[in-house]
Amino acid sequence: MRNPFHTDILEPDQPFCNRVDELRELTSHGRNGMNAVLFAPRRYGKTSLVKRVQHSLSSENICVIYAQFMRLVSVEDLVHRLAKAIINGLDEYESILEKGKRWLAHFPSIQTSFTFDPVTGIPSIEVQLAKRQLDPIVALETIMDEVGSFLEKEDFQVCIALDEFQDIVDIKEPRVEALLREHIQRHKASYIFLGSRRRVLLDIFNNRGRPFYQSAIMMELTPLPEDESVEFIVEQFAQAGKKCSQDIAREITQKVEQYPYYLQALAYRTFELCDKECTKQDVAKAYDTLLENERYGYQGIIQGMSTGQLKLLRAIAAEGEAALTSNSFLQAYNLTLGGVQSARKFLSEQDLIEQNADKHWGIVDPVFRVWLRQAF
Repeated sequence: MRNPFHTDILEPDQPFCNRVDELRELTSHGRNGMNAVLFAPRRYGKTSLVKRVQHSLSSENICVIYAQFMRLVSVEDLVHRLAKAIINGLDEYESILEKGKRWLAHFPSIQTSFTFDPVTGIPSIEVQLAKRQLDPIVALETIMDEVGSFLEKEDFQVCIALDEFQDIVDIKEPRVEALLREHIQRHKASYIFLGSRRRVLLDIFNNRGRPFYQSAIMMELTPLPEDESVEFIVEQFAQAGKKCSQDIAREITQKVEQYPYYLQALAYRTFELCDKECTKQDVAKAYDTLLENERYGYQGIIQGMSTGQLKLLRAIAAEGEAALTSNSFLQAYNLTLGGVQSARKFLSEQDLIEQNADKHWGIVDPVFRVWLRQAF
């Protein structure tokens, strides 16, 4: 029997847990030409949600374009990713190889070529930028101008999603943000800005001194509702031919604190381990396996940290949540106020720690928190 749980980006036809209100709201914004910011921790299902939204919009004859900005390295990289996303989105809306080829005249800065798989004969599009644009900022302005001109001339709606949008700050080119804002505000399209480094993303849209200030509707993804998560797990087990009681399903959801990625991952491993009906022992063993599997990623996270940053992260994990500047906390973990303030800035910008309503700081990722306690 096929395991019904998935830990990668969910396709629109795959089982999706809840997010009914978010789907409805974000689809409505896309339909109405409104811009929205969708923010949440890493692996919270933002991309899967937006892919589902754009799939729904495309069924309403709205052209959808999706660009991934994770780990941008330069302005040239940004321009190339935009160009590729534009051509791919238009091709999905109407095959460029057939009728849609006329659209290429709107984008003279983008050069395309077609290749065919020698076995299947299926065509694919290669995208590169015209060599005449030597200055990457000029190239970015050119392509944004071309998008604007195209949107003015065509009579269909367009929804553009920019994933991990906050990574534009990492290319260290201050003109990019203002240039993008200048063009996007004139575009006849809806934009969805996604991001997981929440402090950085929110500063882009909430800082009065920045170009994107208050230019989009803010939407936060919160943890999945517990009861709906329980029902989802029970139902998926049943449809796949196995039994999972509500108590065991609740054990799974609570163990990962309704964190979307881990909910699917732990349910997946529990399904693999159990026979016809899963038990608490199956969940416990599956959780240990999950921790072991995730440790490679966690080790990669901490390897890039300074001693002071790792020291603070370990202290917060040990406490569960902490008032970082309290004398008791500083003394218990041999920390200095200056060291804590510097490390806190880095850790919060990387979205590894967050502050709750009580002004205490905790680890964002609940499984990472457990791993830190065990590893140190």
